[in-house]
Amino acid sequence: MNQGFLAKTGSFEGPLDLLLSLVEERKMLISDVSLREVADDFIAFISRQDAYPAEAAAHFLVVAATLLLIKSKALLPVLELTDEEQGDIKDLERRLAILAGIRDAARGLSSRARSYVAPGLVIRSPLFIPSADLSVAALVAHADAVVAAFPKPASRPLVAVTPVMSLDEMIQSISARIERAIRLSFSDVTRGAQSAKEVVVSFLALLELVKQGRARAEQGAHFDEITIEYAGDLNAPRYD
Repeated sequence: MNQGFLAKTGSFEGPLDLLLSLVEERKMLISDVSLREVADDFIAFISRQDAYPAEAAAHFLVVAATLLLIKSKALLPVLELTDEEQGDIKDLERRLAILAGIRDAARGLSSRARSYVAPGLVIRSPLFIPSADLSVAALVAHADAVVAAFPKPASRPLVAVTPVMSLDEMIQSISARIERAIRLSFSDVTRGAQSAKEVVVSFLALLELVKQGRARAEQGAHFDEITIEYAGDLNAPRYD
């Protein structure tokens, strides 16, 4: 399960399961185990893999949690825990007991399997024997059926996008018109507008021209007509 990972801490170097077994059987002191070194070695092991070893990582978390629990009890025997923490520890101990049972059963099965194999017997890889009805035509037919069962893309109506004059283009257009006409109304500017969006762009362009000092705009009262006058170019005052 550890996929080649070897733990190194103190005088020990070997599989993580062996380290846990030695600690549980009191053949090795948990105080001699540096969990930080073990964790650093495992992180370095993961970084060397071509793909993330999910199975090895899950196994490492279980064994590391066991070692951490054992070390915590050894270092802090009088530590008082909350009910929630006690519940978490009991749940972890239950899971670790299940894991220990699975490991023992696996060792038993392994020893029994070896006893059924005669010495010198070579176990060959199984051969793939296709059924009589397997053919290229059958494979093609099944593949076509799978492709035909794929979800069909939903048809969507085509939407026509109406082009709208950009703000820069509108500024140039209005600027040229007021330079020629000297004085005109906002209604004159927007008389050929094709949509409300174009009216909005025209109004924004007018505000920008007033800000740049290239036009003056007057309105007697709310909702009255806006009168636009040419204000020159470089010599006119600017309102920033």
